[in-house]
Amino acid sequence: MVKYYYSGQAAEGHISGFIEAKTKNKAKKELLTKGYLINELKYSRKFNKKAFWNFIEALYALINENTSLSEAILILESQENQTMSKIAKQINLSISEGDDFMKTLEEIFQGLDTSVMSLLRIGYENAGLNESLSKILLAKTQKDEILHETQKAIAYPAFVLLISIFVLVIIFDTVLPEFNAIISSESLGGLTLYILSFAGHGYEMVLYFFWSIIFLLFFYAIVSLSKSGKFFLNKTTHFIPLLGKIMKLKTKLVFLENISLALDLKSDLKKALQFSIQSVNNQYHKLLLTRLEKEILEGTTFEKALKQTGLFNQMELLRIGLAEKSAKLPNTFKSLSKNNIQNQQKWINLFIQLLGPFAIIVLGLIIFFVAFAVVTPMMSLQQSVG
Repeated sequence: MVKYYYSGQAAEGHISGFIEAKTKNKAKKELLTKGYLINELKYSRKFNKKAFWNFIEALYALINENTSLSEAILILESQENQTMSKIAKQINLSISEGDDFMKTLEEIFQGLDTSVMSLLRIGYENAGLNESLSKILLAKTQKDEILHETQKAIAYPAFVLLISIFVLVIIFDTVLPEFNAIISSESLGGLTLYILSFAGHGYEMVLYFFWSIIFLLFFYAIVSLSKSGKFFLNKTTHFIPLLGKIMKLKTKLVFLENISLALDLKSDLKKALQFSIQSVNNQYHKLLLTRLEKEILEGTTFEKALKQTGLFNQMELLRIGLAEKSAKLPNTFKSLSKNNIQNQQKWINLFIQLLGPFAIIVLGLIIFFVAFAVVTPMMSLQQSVG
């Protein structure tokens, strides 16, 4: 039995709740016999991302051995792993009721990435699921490796930063107030006076910064919940120099990866564009690319339409223009996608290598100014005693 959540209308007004049934159709029939008009009926429990990736890896292993999708799901349903078996069973039940495979995945898993689902849909609808799964798993492996390397690079600076903050709080709250009380401000410089103005407020400053960051993250999360708010944030970050470049690169990678796969699997241009645009998470970039779709279908060249989005550089636009004239767009998009992935990895590796030294330099500067604020009053005190 599977538990479903439902909402709708009854004679007494709006109703909602849970119902257990073997299939969605049986749940719907049972609710209709009660006189309910159902607006929404969905699985009550969604599986997490970890379960999704385990399912994708198992599915790829089977399909890579020339197993059909239906056979692969039946095999997974008979697995001893209870989670895998439940996932496969729910998919089988939905497909047997006439539901789409991709729609079923979106219903039973939570927090799925749009670009991942777009790549899956391209392969599913163009008889290239094996290739789609391969690309998705390769991208995940690369992402996990980058995350692992970043965590390794951050670990040491983060530990040093934590200890430094602890030491600085002690200095500001215990040492500096004593100096501030016995040293005459007339004998001190402007920088020393400014640093000493924070004496006794070390713990207070840490709390202030901590809650400021929490507030900014909370504000970002709340604004991102609405479509208009997310669009505003995406449009704002687009025009911030460094952050905007990172956002553009991310959108460009997703777009190129999807359109190259769609065209490689012999999808028509209209569908390839639709798949690629739907895969973009950035709402502002999606709007720019939606305009691109209309222009291209009306006869505008790829080079000219892409130039208006501002996402591609001159060399990339030139290559796309030449490829369009020579009917080699699929190969060019694939090559551009590969080049952009390599470029992204190069910048990420550079960032990881510079992160540790940069963090240590920043901490060194902070400690220097604090030491300067402590040593200067000591020297003034020594001179006055002398």
